[in-house]
Amino acid sequence: MGRNSMNWSGGYMIYVGIDMAKKKFDYCIIDSELSVIKRGILINNIYGFSEFLRIIKKYKNIKLGIESTGIYHVNLYTYLINNNCNIILLNPMETKLLKSSRIRKNKTDKIDAEAIAKYIIIRKNNIITMEKDTENTYTNLREYVYTYVRINRKIAMAKNQLIRDLDLLYPGLTEIVNTDSKYFIEIINNIEKIIENNYKIKYISESKYSEIRNILINSNTNNNAVKYDIDINIETLELLNKQLMKTKSIIEDEYNSIDSKIKTIPGIGTITGSIILSSIGDINKFDSVLKLRAYSGMDPVVKQSGDYNITSKISKRGNPLIRYALYLSTIPAIKFNPVIKRYYTRKKNDGMKGNKLLIACSNKLLNIIYSVLKNNKDFEEPLDNIN
Repeated sequence: MGRNSMNWSGGYMIYVGIDMAKKKFDYCIIDSELSVIKRGILINNIYGFSEFLRIIKKYKNIKLGIESTGIYHVNLYTYLINNNCNIILLNPMETKLLKSSRIRKNKTDKIDAEAIAKYIIIRKNNIITMEKDTENTYTNLREYVYTYVRINRKIAMAKNQLIRDLDLLYPGLTEIVNTDSKYFIEIINNIEKIIENNYKIKYISESKYSEIRNILINSNTNNNAVKYDIDINIETLELLNKQLMKTKSIIEDEYNSIDSKIKTIPGIGTITGSIILSSIGDINKFDSVLKLRAYSGMDPVVKQSGDYNITSKISKRGNPLIRYALYLSTIPAIKFNPVIKRYYTRKKNDGMKGNKLLIACSNKLLNIIYSVLKNNKDFEEPLDNIN
């Protein structure tokens, strides 16, 4: 090769950056002095994977890096893992700064592949690595969680459309009837009977029933197009809710089959635990809770002005699903987790409040999650008061 490219353990080292796209991927092979040895473009399929493996097998002591790009990286990443390649998976946020720091603002996949390869060298001691089998630790659970989240988003969209239609046809109805209530669909399916006063609804008072009936009687019932859209949205919601319950049941079975100490932490349930585990993967790829916090987007944004450092908010640059699960878990944890409850009370007494207090408790919970998973020990309330 002509240069003494030393690896981390004292031997020669070659670095390969891979930039993925839907139909193809660019690769760039460099040495530790950042000189390009080879670059190319291959098709994103098994033939391209085989050719790429043939190319990199020519080199010894090689380390590859690939960005996590939605779903496009998965097949090549899995193929290389199964062929015992030394590959790491990178968060695109990690490499973005290096890509954008070039003096010439050209943006090509060829240049991006080179930037990824250089990033492996520059940040070699700080990269969150995902070695063989660790990224696939919770593959099935992760896919079920993604399905669950997608269904929830579709339900939210259908509900918003339904509320819009109801506000057009029955003004005031959504103000007194919660669309999440158990009797909401019952009302919509029996509007004519309610208007004729031939139907009674359980769980509501006579006065509320009378209020609902008056709104339905005085509604704009001549808009058949909106009526049709309401029927479509109700059918959609019923189907989506069935799919959600089925997916939830599958997630519960998958989660129950996993031996993880996260289940011992008060405040974390089946769904939130599944989201957190499947998003984190192997906890050993994080050598500190600070890296897990950054990966989750729970790290603080620090602004410097003169001699002052101002911490304003969390970065939100990491995995949004972990933040979502942490938020859902923090509310019950404040009530049922003795450590979080004590921490919440102390911070509140110190004057912290609102969203800032909730974020502080979420970070405390993340610390507990990291400790429990890293040490593989059940959650235990410490005998002394911890801060």
